[in-house]
Amino acid sequence: MARIAVDFGTTNTIVAIWREAMDAPETIRLPGLCAPATDELPPMIPSLVYVADGAEGEVIVGHNVRAGGYDVRADDRFFASFKRGIGALKDDARAGGAFLAKVLEKTLQEEDVEIEELVLTVPVQSFEQYLNWLKYETENAITETNPDVRNIRVIDESTAAALGYQLQTPGEVVLVFDFGGGTLDVSLVRMPSSSEGLGLLLQRGRVSLHEGPHYADQTEARVIAKAGRVLGGDDIDHWLLAEVLARNNIGRAQLGDSYTRLKAAMESIKVRLSDHESAEVSVFDPDTSQTIHASFTRTQLEQILDQHEFYSMVQSTINKTLRMARTAGMFPEDISAVIMVGGTSQIPSVKRMVRALFGEGQVFDDKPYEAVAHGALALSVGLELDDFLYHSYCVRHLDPATNQHEWEEIIPAGTRYPLEEPISLILSASTEAQEAL
Repeated sequence: MARIAVDFGTTNTIVAIWREAMDAPETIRLPGLCAPATDELPPMIPSLVYVADGAEGEVIVGHNVRAGGYDVRADDRFFASFKRGIGALKDDARAGGAFLAKVLEKTLQEEDVEIEELVLTVPVQSFEQYLNWLKYETENAITETNPDVRNIRVIDESTAAALGYQLQTPGEVVLVFDFGGGTLDVSLVRMPSSSEGLGLLLQRGRVSLHEGPHYADQTEARVIAKAGRVLGGDDIDHWLLAEVLARNNIGRAQLGDSYTRLKAAMESIKVRLSDHESAEVSVFDPDTSQTIHASFTRTQLEQILDQHEFYSMVQSTINKTLRMARTAGMFPEDISAVIMVGGTSQIPSVKRMVRALFGEGQVFDDKPYEAVAHGALALSVGLELDDFLYHSYCVRHLDPATNQHEWEEIIPAGTRYPLEEPISLILSASTEAQEAL
């Protein structure tokens, strides 16, 4: 029996397994699905889907999409960044479901194990539609591939990241700056406390569990404040693409099949500018028989980000988290560490901004891609979580006086969960012979 964690991302997805022999998590390399290995990057699955045969349900996912050149075909069979549309767009939801099913199927083939617990991570600001979709698609995939899974657990990505960095000091307050392809999530988390020989012993690089009479009291990670925003690397790719089109006086409709190739080229420019001062690409457009050249310096990228109020949106998300923390009696000087998670967090100007706010020595960025999946596994092997609801839960009803829909709050945002007692709600019919609500 094995514990598996899936960090489903807008741009890349990571799958990890808890190795009992090592007493530590390990990222799984899935042949065909994972991009080729590099010294800088862990095994990651590009979050891409190409529908080869819709009638038969045949799909190609991950790196196989790029290897086959399906990502540069401008047709409606190719899906990228579909995580952002789940809950709003049916096609994105279907693509996401097919992607997760393939990832889980391949994981089981490679590892040849039965899953005791599957841990899934979600953005901080996830709404009920996304959570319901995730539960539905995962249960369907599990039913097909591994029906004996005992448990499916969900944890928000920022909290998982805090657990994944495995910081050394028990009880320290950590700010998680999780900035990926689709979302920015900022969370303030108090790490578990421990005493000698009891509870969870946290050491950088490993987690070991010790039995003791106060186990539950010693292994609780508490979320103090959190805020999220739909903003990420995918937006930057679109801003760069708009700039290239404007420079070349080309309209979106003129690109035809070259749009997808040019969009992918913008992503490569963005990534290169994290390590180099300049980047350039050339994309041939067969519709216009011209080659579109694109070159940017790091300074030009930062100017584009500033024009789109990128930095102000980042700052406001951090400020919202800190304001929420102050109401709980926690202040910036209480933060002992800031951890950077996600590809967009690695942009040099973003790093400078965070370090200027919190101090150079407090910011850690050595595990930006694997922290979420590895932290989710740390939760599954015994770490408890004390979290709170980011959204309120309400019941919508029709006011007979105004004939307008109104909302009655049942559980307010900020309520800590899991709840100690269930919420009871008594409803009654409003019209004679009413049979349904």
